[in-house]
Amino acid sequence: MNAYRRYGSILFAACLAAALVGTGISCTRFDESSALPAGMLPTIRPDYSNSVIAPNIAPLNFTIADSGERFAVKISSIKGPNITLLSSSPEIAIPPRKWHRLVEQNAGNELKFRIFIQRNKRWQSFIPITDTIAPQRIDRYITYRMTYPQFYMKNRLEIRQRDLESSKERLIISPKDGCFNCHTFYNHSTDKFLFQARFYGKNYMVLHNQGTTSLIMPCLRRPGSAYASWHPNGNLVALLMDTKVSVFPFVAGRGAEEVLEYTDLDGDLAVYNIQRNTLSTTLGISRKDRMETQPAWSPDGKFLYFVSCPVVSKNEFMKVQYDLQRIGYDAVHDAWGEVETLVSAKETGLGCTFPAVSPDGKYLLFCMTDRGSFSIVRQGTDLYLMNVADKTYKKLEINSDQSDSYHAWSSNGRWIVFTSKRTDGIFGKLFISYFDNEGIAHKPFILPQQDPRFYENFTKSFQRAEFTTTPFKDPAYLNEIIDDTGKIITASCK
Repeated sequence: MNAYRRYGSILFAACLAAALVGTGISCTRFDESSALPAGMLPTIRPDYSNSVIAPNIAPLNFTIADSGERFAVKISSIKGPNITLLSSSPEIAIPPRKWHRLVEQNAGNELKFRIFIQRNKRWQSFIPITDTIAPQRIDRYITYRMTYPQFYMKNRLEIRQRDLESSKERLIISPKDGCFNCHTFYNHSTDKFLFQARFYGKNYMVLHNQGTTSLIMPCLRRPGSAYASWHPNGNLVALLMDTKVSVFPFVAGRGAEEVLEYTDLDGDLAVYNIQRNTLSTTLGISRKDRMETQPAWSPDGKFLYFVSCPVVSKNEFMKVQYDLQRIGYDAVHDAWGEVETLVSAKETGLGCTFPAVSPDGKYLLFCMTDRGSFSIVRQGTDLYLMNVADKTYKKLEINSDQSDSYHAWSSNGRWIVFTSKRTDGIFGKLFISYFDNEGIAHKPFILPQQDPRFYENFTKSFQRAEFTTTPFKDPAYLNEIIDDTGKIITASCK
């Protein structure tokens, strides 16, 4: 029996070695003592250096940009066995099991990548790349809309979900026609969520609640649920209504992503009561002389944050700059307070978009941009952070010289995901930043992919990423019902 076991072990090892050779990478011992110091940091793509990563994140596969004949990588931390990879290719794909074993047991410690390159049969060792493994885990899933940039003539939208602990991605929604956007989850769970859909000339809300999916159309002249936010009681949803949007084409002298300009011409907010199937509003969030949009509840449900600006004509779209405001709310008595302006566009010269309160209620993350509410298309859009207690705010250090927008908090408030065009100015990609106890956002890293060269040839954009703790259970059913407009239920106005 022992002889058979030894034979089986040898055969398995031989098959594994053959598989690794096929990929150009082998896990082996590497004698680094003969390597000469290069005296410089290596260049890797994507750049994962000096970042804070989650202890349960997928392997950070990368490509070594420096030329060479052979490549070796040694990944190490304080605990556990090191990972040593020897490759004839600059593409480095880290074995997932070894990666997770090393990273998970070193939460809170540094992680070092030592890179060696062989040139003319002589090895060089580069200065180690150092990351930090955060103590806190990241939510396992993110859900995002995937689309081509707007200058593509034909654009098919998709909603996809990615497992952050691996490279697995699932297609959730992808109808042939129509439009859908702004998926919003209750308590970061796929058991309860909603998104807006527009099919066959109708604009309605797709509401999934504990296994039951309904199509809801508000009782208004221009219904809309593109921007929505769940109240913590799980029964109320603040949403955009009476919305009116215009699109302006721009070509000459514009960046590739800004060939279209979007602007709001009208919009108010309301609250949808799921149990009663009713819609109600108040003057503070539905003023005739102002536009209100992009609602966001505080975690305790006592405040509704939103952005607001004066109504303008179609020819005055360049004047659209939103104030950041909030209004008090008592859910027990359905009573509203007074509107409070937190950031004035007139005073700053910039408009605010997409307020998002941290799960602990201490911070408010939002964007500031030169104009409009579609800040993703404005190159100068940046992320800002407000201390809710004293209402002071600052521009975050994680911004780039390109658009940084479409942000979201993880369920534990320690991770921020956002869309950035920092790599090329055209394609929006997802970046993740660790947010520590002191309110500091650390250098972000790009969403890891199994293929080290994934982003070199990928020509779609990631938008509206949201963290979730659970996967979608039956995405096929959503594709079947999303455009069945005959099942639309009309909500009554209170």
